[in-house]
Amino acid sequence: MYKKFIFSFFILIALLSCGKNNRTPEPSVYTDSRFFPVPTFVDLFASFDNLQRADFDAVLSEYYVSDILKVYPAAYYLGTLTGEAIVAANARNQSKLTSIALCMIEYSRMLGISDEVLQLSDELLSMLQSDNWDGLLESLDVYKSQIELSLYTSRSLDLMTLVQSGGWMQGLHLMTSLLLQDFSEEKTGILDQKGIVDNLVNNLSQMEDESLYDSSWFQELISRYRSIYDIINVSGKDEFSLSEVEKLNELSDFVIENE
Repeated sequence: MYKKFIFSFFILIALLSCGKNNRTPEPSVYTDSRFFPVPTFVDLFASFDNLQRADFDAVLSEYYVSDILKVYPAAYYLGTLTGEAIVAANARNQSKLTSIALCMIEYSRMLGISDEVLQLSDELLSMLQSDNWDGLLESLDVYKSQIELSLYTSRSLDLMTLVQSGGWMQGLHLMTSLLLQDFSEEKTGILDQKGIVDNLVNNLSQMEDESLYDSSWFQELISRYRSIYDIINVSGKDEFSLSEVEKLNELSDFVIENE
């Protein structure tokens, strides 16, 4: 089964975003203008190979929300959980990873993720029970990519955009939190993700459900992304100062709980 999911993942990576002039596409047109690959969290956090389990554990959230009832906030929060899950696996924190996994499964069902993808959740819980941490790291990234692919193939582009933006935002928050534990400017190159933040800002401006733009939490999300863009997307800049990392950490500390 893994080969099948890995194959689907490479299909996902092959689909790159292209331009789009209007927020709302023609109903008869299947558009992939808001689909693009996001770096795997396993690869990103692997660069922190000098850190101990306690360092990863220190940046995890204290608790995880399981009662979000509205689909758009739930999609964003599901994204944040994908970043938290990788860090919890690096911390070998079984209790928190179990809570994260259960929340991910619940919100995946709420978003209408395909049954085939949800079958992966059984493997995640089985690996947790057997302390198969290496397998968990690989499976969590596969699960993340399959969630995005499932939403894409069902044409739920707004939900997919929110999952991706929530995952990248929380990933940024966790990475900056880890960098601030023992700051070194030469290590901040991991934050040089100009293409990703550019695509996310663009995609968040193209949501098909116009009512999202009237939501205070969504307006705040866009505002924070634009501020993050202004720091990261500077031509020729590939490292960041302490004050810039602190600001990125502050801006990315944005988790939807409930409305």
